[in-house]
Amino acid sequence: MALKMTKKEPVSGEKWVPFDDETKILLSGIVNDAYQVALERMRRRLQRNDAQFDEGEVGVIDGERTEHQNHCLLLGHFIVKGWEGVQDADGNPLKYTPNAAADLLDANIEFFVFVLREAGKISAQAKAELDETVGKPSPASSGKESGAGKAKRGARSTSA
Repeated sequence: MALKMTKKEPVSGEKWVPFDDETKILLSGIVNDAYQVALERMRRRLQRNDAQFDEGEVGVIDGERTEHQNHCLLLGHFIVKGWEGVQDADGNPLKYTPNAAADLLDANIEFFVFVLREAGKISAQAKAELDETVGKPSPASSGKESGAGKAKRGARSTSA
């Protein structure tokens, strides 16, 4: 079978996922172009910051965030899209904002892992649905005429 250039189909999707009996989270799939671009940019920024230090030298740039804090910020902005049932420290309903999501992800490792795991599942499900909808491509043709396109021997042409 020949290698064929095909159009890249977007794999996206959002889904409400229960976190516990009282809380559900609206998540986007992890295969999300905006998230992937921001993740790559964050990694480049960390590498640039690391390059400022010589071999064996350890340091921190003022205001620099950890990789985990940066990742929480990205997940809060591009993957966590909303929630119901989340509460603040006093038990009051907490309104969703990307920054509130980032803070919650940073403070709660169980929630962080939950978001990564479920966002991965959403993307896998969306891809499976896309593959099922589009179907597998037909095998390549040899280029020979067949069926109605094949001229029959001895048949007269109706063209002038």
